[in-house]
Amino acid sequence: MEQKNLVKKIFTEVINPGNCFHCGLCVGLSKNLFKMVDTNKGPIPKLIRKPLKRDISSLKKIVHACPGRGVPYDHLSQNLTTLKKSKLLGNYNYLYIASANSNLIRENASSGGLVRSLLIELIRSKKVDYACILDESKKTILNFDLLVTRNINEILNASQSIYQTTPLLHKLKNLKKNKKYVFVGLPEHVASLRILKVKYPKEFSHIKFLISIYSGTNMYPGAIEFYLKGNGINNINDVKKIHWRYGEWPGMLRIKTKKNKILSLKKFYYNYLIPFFISKNCLITPDFTGELSDISIGDAWSPQLENKGHGYSVAITRSKIFDQILNKLNVRNDLYLKKIHLKNAVRMHAHMIEFKKVGSYLRIEKLKEKGPVPLYDLEPSNISWMRKKIELFIGLIISIASNKKAKNLFSLFNSNLMGFVFKIIRQIWKSISKPTKRKGLDNIRIIKIKNKRLKEFL
Repeated sequence: MEQKNLVKKIFTEVINPGNCFHCGLCVGLSKNLFKMVDTNKGPIPKLIRKPLKRDISSLKKIVHACPGRGVPYDHLSQNLTTLKKSKLLGNYNYLYIASANSNLIRENASSGGLVRSLLIELIRSKKVDYACILDESKKTILNFDLLVTRNINEILNASQSIYQTTPLLHKLKNLKKNKKYVFVGLPEHVASLRILKVKYPKEFSHIKFLISIYSGTNMYPGAIEFYLKGNGINNINDVKKIHWRYGEWPGMLRIKTKKNKILSLKKFYYNYLIPFFISKNCLITPDFTGELSDISIGDAWSPQLENKGHGYSVAITRSKIFDQILNKLNVRNDLYLKKIHLKNAVRMHAHMIEFKKVGSYLRIEKLKEKGPVPLYDLEPSNISWMRKKIELFIGLIISIASNKKAKNLFSLFNSNLMGFVFKIIRQIWKSISKPTKRKGLDNIRIIKIKNKRLKEFL
């Protein structure tokens, strides 16, 4: 009976109300109990047999670590020994700007090549045996899977940023307990793994390091097909290769067809796809930087760096080992490295940090009227009336754009035109909303709260 109640909890709190984060944890911790099923709302776990008593242990872990139920970030951050505290970026040791000095590493990367540099160093120094990183099938377009490798060439040639909801924790049970792993994931993946490492330290000690990629907005499947349709291509099977961040940083979406036709769209142009396909899970999490990771890495957005086109990353270290590795790579001249202040790091992503830290709370408050929502142990306490109105407008735009009829209509428009128009509208919108958002971010007071999710960890 207990196993049935645990499964019911997963469905009533997470899957049925649409709170699934598509992470694959259900599959990764159980034995042939769930499978991930592709839908137009992302991959969703499906029960494929009746739960048995022997499933209770794994089901308890799933319930405990499911990001769709919320994460007690403040409580869990106490398990990280850091020098400084921040409610905006998560607690940390130091903040850096970094870029690989190797052209090969940097040109294959999304930004500064820092993730690849760290993985290669961890493998070569034997601090880990394997790296776990998302990659795309070389044979099937838009078919992604977790790559578990110690091969340097595979790490160098792994896919760049992938803007689509994709399971990453579905192979956890395949990892060998007598080996050491570094795991690269989005904030929700890292949060789940941190919960498992804190709650079940012996069972998950083989996952040594957690690297998080900054994650603001992600998209449901269908975005690429939408883009192709606007360029006269109606079949995804006509595509030979997709590069999400091709060429000089910040890169562009580049698609090559089997007939050698090249489609390309600037990074800030193909953001027009976001309102049509934005995933719910990225709207209901306050974690932008991966606050429970050992190191967090994102694009270093600043006019000075963007104009160079070289490719730079911003890094937040939360573990001494990564401060040591970064400095070691810098001394060896493998890495450009420069410390920056908190204000600089926040400014680079102020818009998205506010979208997460304030916006997610407003969206969750509205969703409470409809059913269960993720529960967190921090919340903003002083949100202005104007900011609440801004959020209502954002919600209206997403609601209209995500409508099937709207998608069908706008998919007929040329993508370059759509991208250009979106960029202009976005610039106007940011100039209008920036004073309210920036003022709110500067004055934000994030307070601790208690709820039933936090009690599970106390």
